[in-house]
Amino acid sequence: MSLLFSATLLIGALLTFWFVLRKIRKAEVTIADSTFWFLFALSLVLMGVFRQIPFFFADIFGIESPANFVFVYVIAVLVLREFYTTVEMSQLRAKVRNLVQNEALAEAAARGVDESKEQR
Repeated sequence: MSLLFSATLLIGALLTFWFVLRKIRKAEVTIADSTFWFLFALSLVLMGVFRQIPFFFADIFGIESPANFVFVYVIAVLVLREFYTTVEMSQLRAKVRNLVQNEALAEAAARGVDESKEQR
């Protein structure tokens, strides 16, 4: 892994930290959601500062280049994050569907009560 790649990794991670902090200050993202991004950026900073980490894991997994390990690491982490985001979104869709159905039933019941009063 070249020094230029390490520097780019470090700069990208620091920019991620800055971007997440800015979004938190503007209240566009919750602190709980930003924890993932902080930890992710921290892992990239560690790999940029301690260049031995990617070399070590590239050797363990039999990856030819430490830079390729970094790419595989980033892709794997983001795929897992996307999976958990999809699960959360599915759960929220189910909740919205239930809320809409309950509201429709409540409105139908209220209309039924109103119509029965008008008939009297």
